[in-house]
Amino acid sequence: MKKNVICLSMVMVALSLTGCKPPDDIIIDDEKELVEENATPIKMWMMDFEEWENKINISQRKLFNKNLEDGIQLQQTYINKNDFDDLIRSSYESKNVPDIYMVSYGNLYKEVKAGRAISLNNYLSDSVWNDLTDTAKEAITYKDDKGNDNYYGFPLVFEPSTLITYSKSALKKYGETEEIPTKWSDFLTLCGKIKANLKKENKRNIYPFGVPTGVACAWATWGWQVAATNGLAISDDWSTSRITEPGYKDLANLWKDLYGNGYVPLSSGEYTESAFDVGDGKAIMTTCGSWSISSIMNQYKDKKDDFGFAVAPTFDGNQDKVTATNGGWCYVISSECKNIDKAIEVIKFLTAEDTEQTVDYFKRAYYSKSSPRKSVQAILSSESKQQNEVPSEWVEVVNKVASKAILEPIYNWDISVAVEGLLEEAAMGNDIDEAIKKCDNQVKSIITNNALAGTNPRK
Repeated sequence: MKKNVICLSMVMVALSLTGCKPPDDIIIDDEKELVEENATPIKMWMMDFEEWENKINISQRKLFNKNLEDGIQLQQTYINKNDFDDLIRSSYESKNVPDIYMVSYGNLYKEVKAGRAISLNNYLSDSVWNDLTDTAKEAITYKDDKGNDNYYGFPLVFEPSTLITYSKSALKKYGETEEIPTKWSDFLTLCGKIKANLKKENKRNIYPFGVPTGVACAWATWGWQVAATNGLAISDDWSTSRITEPGYKDLANLWKDLYGNGYVPLSSGEYTESAFDVGDGKAIMTTCGSWSISSIMNQYKDKKDDFGFAVAPTFDGNQDKVTATNGGWCYVISSECKNIDKAIEVIKFLTAEDTEQTVDYFKRAYYSKSSPRKSVQAILSSESKQQNEVPSEWVEVVNKVASKAILEPIYNWDISVAVEGLLEEAAMGNDIDEAIKKCDNQVKSIITNNALAGTNPRK
């Protein structure tokens, strides 16, 4: 087929939806992208992530579009994650639905229940599915109306949601230590020492620590909820609230102490870029996800030797337990897709079958994420041990947290928002017992109003 050549730093076919626009601050190169005449367009919605990751995704799209014989033109639209759910719903209502879109593991069940994501069982070979880890299969498997297990997405990555990164030199200078404590009580003492030493030097607008705020507080604290209470906000069978478990009061008091003592800022930027606060000297320590390794290597490579990573403290000091979720994303094919076979070819190239592209992605992500494919994991494990660009101690921390982490919960998002509200009440210094009662009642109402009891598809 004939292809025209267009010269772009970034090619984007924007859908006529409010809020859908490319990350236009990204400049990749002046590489020519081939546009195939009369090819079938496959529209793909991508999350607008950090600049380095968007660059990888855009370059892989360009590589896919170099194929002169496939009859497919891959088009990407980058969506702000805070707008994504609303735009997906409105796209189905307006019949302007992408063929492929990204969904977090925690939100996949919602797409399946709504009938928006199709089963992919029969479109990929058994060898492809057998290459997935058990955890990856669990993340994308739900039963159909006949009770049969189906794969409703193809997994891309796993990434621990909550670690701690810090400046080694600043921790030593202001905290008078080189270690992150394993117990929250000792950690609070450390924050107090850092604050006092910063004050002695008249250092303003520098905080000892940073925690997830806003929407991120609702999901980046899932691991800490498990560490504190041996479970999440509702019981495994989704029948009862667990907010009155003592660990939730411990978490609320932690938030009250962190904010009440001025150890953390009242507001902060995007959690996906929280490591920037350490790199820019705004915080001595901060919570972050494993993807922050890539951010550091892209933004602060000259400072990498000053960055440290640690497992988050726990209330009893035991770090051989869950402190994070293994979050991540999968590609789904929409129920409105008219060219499923062609959409499958895109997924095969980007992640399902083309090992070269998949390995390249994880290497360019500086080994900050884990592949759901066993074959890719084996290659990355071997190569990561031979490289010396990414400090081995970073990788060790990520692997330790990931080995204990759980999958993201799939119950109603409003439940996590209620827990976020509890922590925000504590941060404002409000009565914690009253805040717990309020949150408990909210969670119970969500369970009742949505008839959740006994409906957990993973049980």
